[in-house]
Amino acid sequence: MSVSRYMPAIVIAAIAGSAGCGSSTEPVLIPIPDETEEATLADVSGSTLTDPSAFDVITGQAVRTDQFSGWDFLFEIQDDGSAVLWPREAVTEEDPDAGLQLSSRTFEDLVEAPEEGYSTSESVSVAVGDVFAVRSRRDPAYGSIRCRRYAKLEILDLDAAGGTVTFRHLVNPNCEKRKLVPGAES
Repeated sequence: MSVSRYMPAIVIAAIAGSAGCGSSTEPVLIPIPDETEEATLADVSGSTLTDPSAFDVITGQAVRTDQFSGWDFLFEIQDDGSAVLWPREAVTEEDPDAGLQLSSRTFEDLVEAPEEGYSTSESVSVAVGDVFAVRSRRDPAYGSIRCRRYAKLEILDLDAAGGTVTFRHLVNPNCEKRKLVPGAES
């Protein structure tokens, strides 16, 4: 029995099967994670290079600035002891889309990231309990589309003496979607 004898039937079945699937022009949305994650950043000016001091919204990971240039904000303890997050443009003078916006809502009540009003070129002071809406830099993975991701974060712990900040975060993995509800599709 030869497989080549059945090849035309296999090809026709594959074409017929794929015609009904994915015929919509709407993108397939990835569900927002059900659970929040935590990240800890070290003071960029006072920690060792082995400690991550920046956060990449697109991947939802703490990163080292010496190993990865794709980050959206970094953490610093200033000379006066205050803690700040620096948006990307304030440090690198590129990617003006990455930004932070202090919210008056609780973490749970922040269900959609604002469209505008992000601090992109100045540092933002942080304290335990602060909740922020966050917008990423434009993601180069999609070629000319270069979309942004949105997230929310809540400062859980701030250790100025130890030079660290810990926060929980929820990132919407979908391009340009601002909904921030665990388990939802945008």
